[in-house]
Formats: sequence, C-alpha cells, structure tokens
Amino acid sequence: MIRYIWISILFLFVLTACQPDTENQTLDESSNPNDISVEAEEPMSESKEQSVSLEGKLVPPNFSITHFEMKYLKDERLLLFNMNYEFDSEIYDILTDGNQEMHFILEYPESIIDILDQSHSDVLIAEKPSDYNTKYRVIFIEEIELTEDELEKIEDNISNFNLLIADRERDIIAQFIDLYGFNQYDPEKLNNTSLD
Repeated sequence: MIRYIWISILFLFVLTACQPDTENQTLDESSNPNDISVEAEEPMSESKEQSVSLEGKLVPPNFSITHFEMKYLKDERLLLFNMNYEFDSEIYDILTDGNQEMHFILEYPESIIDILDQSHSDVLIAEKPSDYNTKYRVIFIEEIELTEDELEKIEDNISNFNLLIADRERDIIAQFIDLYGFNQYDPEKLNNTSLD
C-alpha cells in the first residue's frame, strides 16, 4: 500500500514539473481575450544581442502621446488614425543601443467594432530612432468605405481608442487609455488618462 502511495506522489510530482510556465505570456491567441496576435517577422536566434527591456519605462513624461486624430479620405476609401508620440533620452538609448523595438496596436471602441469588422488595427512597428530625434508619427490605416452615419459614429467615439505597445519579444508592455484625451497631457499635473 505504501508503495502505491509513493508511486502516486512521484507521478504527481512529474506531472507538476511538466506544466508549462504561464507567468511570462507573450501576445498570442491564448493570452489575449481580443485575439490580438503579433507575428514574428524573423525568428529570434540565440546569437542576437540581448534586448534591454522597455517594461515600466513607457510612462509619462518619459513616453507620451502628443497628438491623435482621425481622417477619412473618401475618394481613396481610407480611414487614417494619425498618432504622434515622443520619448526621452533613456528610451532613445534603449531603442538604439539596446536593440529593442516597439510594436503599436490600436484598440477600437466596442461601439464601432461592427463598423470596422475587427477589434484592433494591424500591428505596426515603430520607426527606429536616429539622429537623436525623439518625436515620431505613426499612421494606422484601414481600407474601408464608410457612410456619413458610420463616420460620425467613429468621430463620436474618438475618445475611446486605446493603444497597446509590445516589445521585441512581442510582450505587451504598456497600454494607453483614451489616446484623444492624452493629447492634452501636461507632465506638470495629473491627467484623467490612465496607463497600465
């Protein structure tokens, strides 16, 4: 009887040791309820330089959204979301010397998902900084034909757009809530915009 107990304990120990590590999840279908996935452009090789993490660093005033607006080009049937952002010298160094990347994903408000037929934009890789420039722009583009009512509904919900930022390893490291409201960010006083 004792032999069966020891075999059972050993069996449970082996099963427990074989469980996958879920503490460090990356952005894929199993870790994100919105089914957002970031496709790797190239497989990571062991010979690549170790990246310095941006986690916890993409917070105001070190990183801020300075402008967010929507434009619709009716003739081309293009919906554009222009976002300007800037960062400090520490983030500049991590992005240049530290071999790191930023990936942007624009989250759409629930109230317009039916119009755009998706909950988020495609993943865009941020431009690699150079020449000590710390101010950049990214444009999210959706090819879609919109009616006047649909366009008005999107404009009415402009303050409900959020931004996810992933790093080189495709881990979500920052989330900005209400990009439109973030335009008025003042580092000297607290804003109503929160950052997770």
